[in-house]
Amino acid sequence: MNRSFKLATVLGIPVEINYSWFIIFGLVVYTLSAFVFPATSPGLYPAVYWIMGTVTALLLFLCLLLHELAHSWVAVSNKLPILSITLFIFGGVAQMSDEPQNPDLELRMAAAGPTVSVLLGCVSLGISSLFYHYPALSGFAPIFDYLVILNFSVAVFNLFPGFPLDGGRIFRSLIWKATGDLRRATRIASNFGKGLALLMMAGGFYSLITVDLLRGVWLIFLGLFLMEAAENSYQQMRMKKVLASVHVDDVMTENLVTVPGAIKLDALLNDYFFKFRYAGFPVVEDDTLLGIVTFHDVKEIPRERWGATSAAEAMEPIGSSLIVEKGSDLITALARMAANPVGRVLVIDNGKLVGIVSKKDIVKLFELKEGIGE
Repeated sequence: MNRSFKLATVLGIPVEINYSWFIIFGLVVYTLSAFVFPATSPGLYPAVYWIMGTVTALLLFLCLLLHELAHSWVAVSNKLPILSITLFIFGGVAQMSDEPQNPDLELRMAAAGPTVSVLLGCVSLGISSLFYHYPALSGFAPIFDYLVILNFSVAVFNLFPGFPLDGGRIFRSLIWKATGDLRRATRIASNFGKGLALLMMAGGFYSLITVDLLRGVWLIFLGLFLMEAAENSYQQMRMKKVLASVHVDDVMTENLVTVPGAIKLDALLNDYFFKFRYAGFPVVEDDTLLGIVTFHDVKEIPRERWGATSAAEAMEPIGSSLIVEKGSDLITALARMAANPVGRVLVIDNGKLVGIVSKKDIVKLFELKEGIGE
C-alpha cells in the first residue's frame, strides 16, 4: 500500500505527503498550543492557542514545501527530472530519475534548501517586527516569532553532515569530488547519518529519563526518521549500482493476463484474483491499455457496490508513472514505481502492452546479483 497521498502538482511535479507527517503535524500543533504560545502570549483563551498552533504548523508545512521545491528547481534547471516530492519530518524527499551527474551539481542542489529556509526565517523575522509596530496586528507576531525559530531549526538540522540530509549531501559531494567514487561517498555519508541518528535517539532516551518528555519524544522521532532515511538511501544507491546495466526486458513478465474494463468487481475477484492469485491486472479494452486494477483497489470499494462497479472505475488510470518503454533500464522502472501507488509498472512497445515488472522482481534480482558478488 502506498504510504503517501498526492496533495497537488507544483511546477509540474507531483507533491505527496507521507502519512507519518500527520503524527508530526499533531505533535507540532500540540507543542505550540499547549506549551509555547501560552508561555509567550499569556492570558488568551485556550481555543486561541490552538488556532495559533494550527496556523503556525500549516505555515511551517508551506515553508518545508518551498525548501524542497528549491532543491527541485535546481535539479530541473540542470535537466535532472524530478518525478515527485514527498514531505516527511522537517523536510522532504525529491524522487529523481537519476543521481546528479557530478558533485558540483549535488552541492548546488543540497545547498538550495537550507538557503531558502534561512531566507524564510529572515522574512518571518521581518513580518514579526512589522506586526509589533501595529497594535491591531501584534497578536499575530508570536506566530512569526516561532516561524523564525522553526525555519532556522530546519536549516540547521538539515545541515548536519548525515546523508540523506542536505548537509549529508554536501558532505557526500565533497567526498565524491575528492575520491571520484559516488558509492564510497554515499556509504561514508550514510554511516555519518546513522551515527547522528543514534546520538539523537540516545539523547532522546536520556531526556525521557530526566523527565524532559517533550524533548525526548522529538529527538527519538527525528533519530528514527534519520536512521531509516540513511539506510534506505544507501540501499537505493547499491541497487542502482548493481542494476545499472539491466533492462526491463530482462525481468518483465510476458504473456499477461488482462481484464476488460467493463467487468464488475465481484466477477473480477472470482474469475481473476482468486483464480490466478496475482496482486493486480492490466485493464485493456479494444486493445487499448486503460490502467491497472489491484486487489487493494477492490478492497477500497464498499462490498455492497462490487456488483455495480467496473474494473475501469476502480483501477489506477494510465499515467507516466505507471508505464515504461521497452528497453528502459530498471532504475527508470524503480523511479516510476516510487511515484505510483501500485508497486509495479507496465511495459509498452509502440503503445502496446508487452509486459509487467514488479518491485518484488527487481528486489529479487538485486539480491541474487549481490549474492554472487556482482
